[in-house]
Amino acid sequence: MSPRFKPKILVVEPDAATLRLFDATLRAMGASPRCLADGRQASEAINREKFDGVFLDWDGGPVDGAELTQRIRRSKSNKGIPVAMLTGRRDTRAIADGFKAGATFYLQKPVGEKELMRLLNASRGAMLEERRRYQRAPVAAPVLCLWEKRQVKGQGVNVSSLGLLATLSPRPEVGTSVEVEFTLPKSSQTLTLDGRVVRHGPSGQAGIQFARVAAEDAERLKAYVEKAAAGGGVSN
Repeated sequence: MSPRFKPKILVVEPDAATLRLFDATLRAMGASPRCLADGRQASEAINREKFDGVFLDWDGGPVDGAELTQRIRRSKSNKGIPVAMLTGRRDTRAIADGFKAGATFYLQKPVGEKELMRLLNASRGAMLEERRRYQRAPVAAPVLCLWEKRQVKGQGVNVSSLGLLATLSPRPEVGTSVEVEFTLPKSSQTLTLDGRVVRHGPSGQAGIQFARVAAEDAERLKAYVEKAAAGGGVSN
């Protein structure tokens, strides 16, 4: 596993020995596991934290695997991550129901170290792509926001391939469709993107989720964020 990419992985498993195996193996492979025995705690963590992947017991507990997977798929920040179901069931109907609920991979219990390593390697690309989508970089650049015949100048805070956080006064209400114009540092081309305000932050901040991004603009955003994450610098 790449030393630059340390995936944060949620493991939900009531069996203590299996949980220890996952913790030790994932750490040895360069991952950062968050190991929980209780599905209720996992449900709370899913709503609070961003993960790169989940290994999930499917067979029991107060919140079973199917229900927890559906909660993952409905969450704001984890809905696209790979989910591996861990089950002792062998019938194809149960496995098919797991995939229908939103699982991505299937692991037959008892899980061995080799199977776990193989699956982690297989899902690495999907986890890395998911991380890149949510990765943010500072963007201290002027922003022009247009909505409902209003034009407001503000300042960018950070940007990802999915959206922009900017300080605006006044700021649009949550749910408002907007158009934003800004130029990435060290670039001469202005980005003009449609979006929607999805949250308000402190000090007049507005979180804007991009609605449609042309391939060329998406590549510019991705390259900028990745360069910033790699320590390439983002100063104007």
